[in-house]
Amino acid sequence: MRTTAVRWFPLIRGSYGLALLGIPGRFLRLAGQPWEGRARDVARVLGARQLAQAVLTAPQPSAATLALGVEADIAHALSMLALAVADRRRRRLGCADAVVATAFAAAGALATRRVRATAPVPPGAGNRLARVACLRDTIAARTAALTIPAPIRRALSTRPAASLKG
Repeated sequence: MRTTAVRWFPLIRGSYGLALLGIPGRFLRLAGQPWEGRARDVARVLGARQLAQAVLTAPQPSAATLALGVEADIAHALSMLALAVADRRRRRLGCADAVVATAFAAAGALATRRVRATAPVPPGAGNRLARVACLRDTIAARTAALTIPAPIRRALSTRPAASLKG
């Protein structure tokens, strides 16, 4: 059974992604960044990534799928910290985005600990969404086995999370 946190997490991420796609200038102004063409375009690309990640994790995510999202969020947070160090004019924007990415990574890590990895739905099950979710979880499990260090995989596997074993 999915917990409330796991159920709401993709909705919050998707809402944030839609907001970045639709009104990037407001977010840029909140971070003290002028609403210039390049920054606006980058904010929209980030919004598209957030929305895509929300769509991929929305229908009953496995632990491996969520863990890979945590990796993406950590990489994004680190890249924004690098931007803050390298570009003085965008320091506030980089720090603000790093905080948001870190919050998404932390929420994703908590959701990963709460989700129960279920056995993949057999491809002959008839439900197309179930088959797509099964394919997503299979790809995520194989990728997680290559990218997530074994100690972290074991720590995330405190609940039945067979999809993280690699």
